[in-house]
Amino acid sequence: MSLLTNAGPIDYSLVRSSRRRTMEISITDHLEVKVAAPRFVPQKEIHEFIQEKAGWIIRKLDEAYHVKKIIEKKQYGHGHEYLFLGNKYPLSVGLTERRTPAIDFEGDCWNILLPADTGPEAQSRVIKKTLMGWYRTQAEEVLGGRIFYYARMMDLRPKKIAIRSQKRIWGSCHYTSGAINLNWQLVMTPMEVIDYVVVHELAHLEVPDHSRRFWKRVEKTLPDYKIRQKWLKERILDMVLP
Repeated sequence: MSLLTNAGPIDYSLVRSSRRRTMEISITDHLEVKVAAPRFVPQKEIHEFIQEKAGWIIRKLDEAYHVKKIIEKKQYGHGHEYLFLGNKYPLSVGLTERRTPAIDFEGDCWNILLPADTGPEAQSRVIKKTLMGWYRTQAEEVLGGRIFYYARMMDLRPKKIAIRSQKRIWGSCHYTSGAINLNWQLVMTPMEVIDYVVVHELAHLEVPDHSRRFWKRVEKTLPDYKIRQKWLKERILDMVLP
């Protein structure tokens, strides 16, 4: 379907559901606009909703296009750079007689050795799996250590800590259960940014919302938290992974 809006023409797909009570618009990684609506809402009302959100849709499509272009430039191959603790390092890829891939971070690059019989079409996949595994291992060590450090400093006691893949969020805290989840990709950011996210989620154990009281709690531990927060907003595209 297509609609001519004040911000320009917008192509979209519509999904109706008898269980849904509100309308929602989302942008996919493939630059598709999806509109979800209750079954009873007339088409005219849906068009009015899209027209109202047209500026937002165009902006999000531009952002998604930019991200797509960045991803297309990144590859899991020799010489391509990835972040670790705020700095970019290249991949150095070689072959080994071993039957399993190996990875070692040497301070200025990742040295990744692939089994000699790894075909060209499989190399990117194997490198990605090896690098992601390394990241997760580092994340468990680094993030876990910072959680325990700041939990003691803030006199807070999370009941459960998990390092996970969390699309589009860096961390989450379940106030009632006392569980904290952190995105493993945080290990790509500088330590001071990791500390900000850790303190942010720990503070939610005490204050579940983002009220002034919450930010005062964060500021008490990290007076410069806004500077750390700014890094995440400005460098997020550097952390996009193909």
